Amino acid sequence: MDIARQIFSLTPFTFLNHFSRIVLTIVLARLMSPEHYGSFAALLVLSEVLLLPANLGFSSSLMRLAMPLYKEQKTDLLCGLQQVYLISIGSIGVFFVACVLLGFSIFSPHQLANEHLYYLLLIVPLGALMLTQSAFLLVLNKKTISIISRQSLFQILTLVFCLVIYFYDNSLPLAVICQVLILSIALVAIYQYVLINSVIRTKTKRFNTKLWYQQSLVLLASGAGTILVAKLDVLLVHHLLGAHAVSIFFPAVVITGLLMILSDAVSTQLKPLLLDTVSNTGADTQDKVIGSLRIFWYTNSLLILVLLLSAKPLLRLYGETQLNLGYEVLLVMLAAQLLLPLRVISSSLIKFTGNPLHNLYVLIFATTLTVLLALYLQKDYQLLGIAIAFSFGFILGTVLRAAIVVIHLKKPMGSLFGIQPINNKI
Repeated sequence: MDIARQIFSLTPFTFLNHFSRIVLTIVLARLMSPEHYGSFAALLVLSEVLLLPANLGFSSSLMRLAMPLYKEQKTDLLCGLQQVYLISIGSIGVFFVACVLLGFSIFSPHQLANEHLYYLLLIVPLGALMLTQSAFLLVLNKKTISIISRQSLFQILTLVFCLVIYFYDNSLPLAVICQVLILSIALVAIYQYVLINSVIRTKTKRFNTKLWYQQSLVLLASGAGTILVAKLDVLLVHHLLGAHAVSIFFPAVVITGLLMILSDAVSTQLKPLLLDTVSNTGADTQDKVIGSLRIFWYTNSLLILVLLLSAKPLLRLYGETQLNLGYEVLLVMLAAQLLLPLRVISSSLIKFTGNPLHNLYVLIFATTLTVLLALYLQKDYQLLGIAIAFSFGFILGTVLRAAIVVIHLKKPMGSLFGIQPINNKI
């Protein structure tokens, strides 16, 4: 019961993250034309894809890098690490984003989105900094503010600013929304920076830059690909079928994303536990992992059932013009998410206790098949074909990761379902 209380004490904040996202997207869908809303969704997804590469993987590696330093109170190294990721995001990250946006503008046939790409030169680096500092706050044991500053704070600010602007001008151009995003993310990033420095402030700084970059870039290689695949469906719909198709597809993506409310809470709880299992095989740690996984499996299935029952009312909130098509797309996506707990625990075990590059190898293989299947199916089935292809890819990648955990990491299959301790040998 203690594990359940810890997990569910975090869910209100992960709920706020995803509820604020769905409210923001519903409001903007009502205030914007389908074409402008589709272009906004494509730009938003592209910025989310670029976040991890823009911070060079520090948002993923910070738990492994900074947690031991914080436990040993090596604040000089923590300050050095902070300076390294700040400089990295502000230089290498910005350059990387500029190169990707240049390529996107060349190959994308949709002029409306291309006209606003330059705003991402500020949105993405600021968002990358916000994401990295959220991870740092988790290391500093500030779980609540870590969760809400990762997503909901800037979304709430954006929503408030947009409503005020629309109230006074009776219009909400895409350029104005991009400017509001920049302001909102910048305010959150400054707030995070102040909080972090109130804990680790010191006059001296020490660096271990080579090690930090090595670990971050390894996690970047697998993590960036994972983010890309998670958002690739929207980008592919935008490229193949246009902005109007995105306006139908994107609400299903956002509603499916509500499952991440529980996933984020469980992941926040599991990350320190999985790191402990590397050196600690005690019964207490094992019991906590088993309890977390059981809650994850049971509750995830229940949430999928709830979303299935409320799917059409949720889609109507977006003013969905092709309700049946949007509903079919959503059903396909939700079916694949039944394996979400298996995906999370398998990927995390590989990331924290194995070779993170194995996640990348699986990703490349599964994504190649997924894209080929999507290109084939969309000719006859359009949006539904793309949804089927990416759901297949999600299932394939999950099964392959689970196989790596069982065969290569020698973990019992039952441990992935919360039946056996993780450190039991097969």
